[in-house]
Amino acid sequence: MRKFHALLLALLSSYNVAFAQVAQPERHLVVPELEVFLPHWYLNVHGGAGYDLGEDKFLNLISPAVQLQVGYHFVKPVAVQLAVSGAWAKGRYAYPEAHYKWNFVQPTLEFRFDLPALFGAWSMDRVWNPYILLGGGACFEWGNDDAEAAENRFGVHFQKLWHGNRWNIVAKGGLGMDFRVSERLAINIEANANMLPDHFNSKRGRHDNRDWHFNALVGLHWDITEPARRSDALYEVNEPIIYQPVEEPAPVVPEAPDTVLEVHNVQFEINKSIIRQSQVPTLTRILKFMHSNPKAKIQLTGYADKETGTSEINERLSRERAQAVSLYLVEHGLEENRIRRRARGDRVQPYDIPEDNRVTVCVIYELIDPESQY
Repeated sequence: MRKFHALLLALLSSYNVAFAQVAQPERHLVVPELEVFLPHWYLNVHGGAGYDLGEDKFLNLISPAVQLQVGYHFVKPVAVQLAVSGAWAKGRYAYPEAHYKWNFVQPTLEFRFDLPALFGAWSMDRVWNPYILLGGGACFEWGNDDAEAAENRFGVHFQKLWHGNRWNIVAKGGLGMDFRVSERLAINIEANANMLPDHFNSKRGRHDNRDWHFNALVGLHWDITEPARRSDALYEVNEPIIYQPVEEPAPVVPEAPDTVLEVHNVQFEINKSIIRQSQVPTLTRILKFMHSNPKAKIQLTGYADKETGTSEINERLSRERAQAVSLYLVEHGLEENRIRRRARGDRVQPYDIPEDNRVTVCVIYELIDPESQY
């Protein structure tokens, strides 16, 4: 008898283990984790060396250089920044030989173009990020005492000699690279060229050529505000049916919202999931209402026209349409935890006219029971 009980117990245990292995919840990825770019402010601090093109050995015309840049990255490919650079520059008069230097500071307005983003390869996890910059501004010079003394002492005739201080116009271009070391911090390397009028170095070049000042810089890039973030992935979970000796009623979660406040339709073109400009006023009204009603939530349901495409294509298309509306709302300040997304493909056609089913229906609602989840 004892052997029978032991055998029965072993069979029941093996059954429970096997059933537990089979009866695991199944998760299906509906919307993958997405990277969302955020307009942000940043700061660059540089130090390095400057070189002034002139009639002397390369090393004799190198001087220190510093640069400070404050910028606003307003779209993925383009940022605008205000830069202030300078220190002192060096020059040489060939015969009779005279070496001299002067001080300058150079404020410029610059546009920075991130090359990966220009070609569609932007990623918040990218370690290296090359860019080009173009800009212009002014150059303020002072302290030209060495050149003045050389002219008086050696009889040197500077055809472009300036006294006191002077403002010049400058054009600037360069290349750079960010090497990211954390979410907001990167090591920055930049080389730039500055084109100035011929009297920058007090000498007249052949045919009144422009003077050039070059900088090689290294420093830190710091994103002052958050540059990007990730939206959570969305999964559908198919719960297995598990045998329960005593069945208890499951809590009822309503399929539809409890109290509907507003309903809006965002229309799409055929086989497209891109927000059209004509739909922006509708989305603006939704955002205004949601910001004015902090307890309200929104349910986005994407549909597709069953008269075109296959069921598989329409399922994907309806999901992308709901996702596009969700991303637009999040990028314009709506919290993700107030948004619910789902897709109906062409399985449900809420409207009689096929074209009307190329839509994401936005239902704004509030829960009667604040403790319930959606």
